[in-house]
Amino acid sequence: MMRGIRRLVVYTAVSGLLAAGAIGATMEVAHANFAALCDGNSSNSYACTLQANISDPTDISVSGTVDADEDIALTWTISCTDNSTTVTQPQVTTGGITGEVTTAAAVTQDLTPLPSTADGQCAVTANVSVPSTDTTPAGFSANLDYTPGTSATASASPGPSPVPASVHPIKGFDGKCVDDNGNSSANRAKVQIWSCGANDQAENWKFSSNELIHNGKCLNDQGNAGSGGHVILYSCNGGSNEKWSELANGELKLKSHNGALCLDDPRSSTKNGTQLIVYTCHDTANQKWSLP
Repeated sequence: MMRGIRRLVVYTAVSGLLAAGAIGATMEVAHANFAALCDGNSSNSYACTLQANISDPTDISVSGTVDADEDIALTWTISCTDNSTTVTQPQVTTGGITGEVTTAAAVTQDLTPLPSTADGQCAVTANVSVPSTDTTPAGFSANLDYTPGTSATASASPGPSPVPASVHPIKGFDGKCVDDNGNSSANRAKVQIWSCGANDQAENWKFSSNELIHNGKCLNDQGNAGSGGHVILYSCNGGSNEKWSELANGELKLKSHNGALCLDDPRSSTKNGTQLIVYTCHDTANQKWSLP
């Protein structure tokens, strides 16, 4: 039976997850920076190649949210040159892993070990694929993220957005904030919960014309999927799957699907990196939000 990969989509940098065989849950590390994204809506809808040049990384990872019972393959090569003049040839590490996701979840793989010369310049290539025999793809995308050292940069990273004078957060269950993974401005970027930071621009939102806007993109029910669908950033287009109404009880109700769905912190999670969803409105604490 064909199993739909409705979303192998946007990633957050957390610690290693993919294990040979079954793939389970993850542990988080520092809030990392977005380095590169590839979109599966191309000639090959089953694979993505991520490439970036990063200086002084302390951690590099690929991660995402997938449906249950999907097989994933990931390979990577990291080539780094030392920041000093003592190392003239790049040091290279490679890795690869395959496995089946046992439950629908956010999954992440650390690309370790890094070469000992990773305090210099690193060229990173990572390939993510899903067997076409297992899936009926609706397209997917993947992020490459990194945790910076003192001088880290990534040449594939999008340019920074203008920094507002202050952060205007959307606060939800247990005081967590609505967060754009890596402060990305890319379509299909993962929208998640994260510990609120007074100066964290990834948590800066504007509510205007019934749209929740961040970095010029709108909060969107991906593919107008309906109850249980993931929430992402996407180009504002006036669609009903990006129009929200603030209710008196604190719910944010989506216009599409006859107004039956609300922005939802799944299972009342308090774990940084949990991707937000839309779900049938039921007036509970994990669907209550305070707008900026």
